[in-house]
Amino acid sequence: MIAFPEPTNNIKTILLVEDNLLFRKVMSSALIRAGYNCVLATSAPEALQLLLQEEPHLILSDYDMPEMNGFDFRHAVLANPRFSDIPFVFLTSHTDNSMILEGLNLNALDYINKETPLPVIISKLGNIIKSLENEHVKSIHELRTAADTLNVKSIPSKDPEIRGFRINFWHKGFRGYPGGDFIDFVKVDDRFCFAFLGDIMGKKWKAWFFTFGFLSYIRAAIRFCVLDDDLRLDNIAHKINKLVYMDESLQNILSSLSLLLLDSETGEIHYTGAGDLPLINHQSDAQLTSTVLSSGLLLGLLEDGFYDNQTIVMKKGDQLAIFTDGMIDIPSIAGKKTDYPFFVSKIQPYLGHSNSFDLIKLNVLDQITDKNQLDDASIIFIEKI
Repeated sequence: MIAFPEPTNNIKTILLVEDNLLFRKVMSSALIRAGYNCVLATSAPEALQLLLQEEPHLILSDYDMPEMNGFDFRHAVLANPRFSDIPFVFLTSHTDNSMILEGLNLNALDYINKETPLPVIISKLGNIIKSLENEHVKSIHELRTAADTLNVKSIPSKDPEIRGFRINFWHKGFRGYPGGDFIDFVKVDDRFCFAFLGDIMGKKWKAWFFTFGFLSYIRAAIRFCVLDDDLRLDNIAHKINKLVYMDESLQNILSSLSLLLLDSETGEIHYTGAGDLPLINHQSDAQLTSTVLSSGLLLGLLEDGFYDNQTIVMKKGDQLAIFTDGMIDIPSIAGKKTDYPFFVSKIQPYLGHSNSFDLIKLNVLDQITDKNQLDDASIIFIEKI
């Protein structure tokens, strides 16, 4: 199978789907001369296979092809959420007005006649890519400006300072968009501090919008329970879930949650989870890495989420990692692959060191890019000091 070339210096990749050998060669040569990476597919099925490997910045497709014509190909692209948002342009010799209209009604950005001079075609494609890039930057800027104006944040601005523990966190939104992951720390007093991480189901703006509703309920439930002198995490999780479940505006909006209570006096960490991933627990003395699994259901799924309450005894040098599923979603030939053991194996060599988080960030987290990231990715790393 043909692989996408490695883009360098922010070079844009165009997938050209064209069964005519001569036109394919001429068009690909023109695109390469214009500074694009050009990936070729001779048919729509081949193009769909290539899209499972990596997403180009734009799809340029003929209409009249064997096996599957351009409109059927477009329908197949739209049906897959993973690449339905990739900009799509028809480049074909069919110029019947009804066909052009049908192509544009499939949310294609343009319908270009093959008889158009090559420099004009290249110019049109360049303008489309540049316009989309500018719109992307503008949209993110406006969204962040609105969030700053309202003073709402789903990710803290700095690591918290908690006596007896070293806390680091890291977050990368999907392709730079604000997304559905949220992190927060709520300090009760000099002894107790809550730490939590969650993941709203979905991507981009929709998921990001709902993070604030969940954050509000989590913070409120924590504070009310603190006032009642009730720090049991299963009780707090039950209250959070009840609030989410009863909120009509959050119907069918689900979220995972890892909720921790750090005790600076005893060194214990109390934990409950709602549909979250198992925590990674590294015991320094024994050089043993294990997982801690919760049984709670996703927030909002059922009125009773059946939450537990576990206690992790932390000794000096022990480390704990909690993270969202964006950390374990990796590209594969079949699409997306969720591989928890793979992520554990990637960070395990760096556990147990005095600078473990720095090593994990350098060797694992910094390797997560727009090219290989499939979802928002977040991690909280805790070390007993």
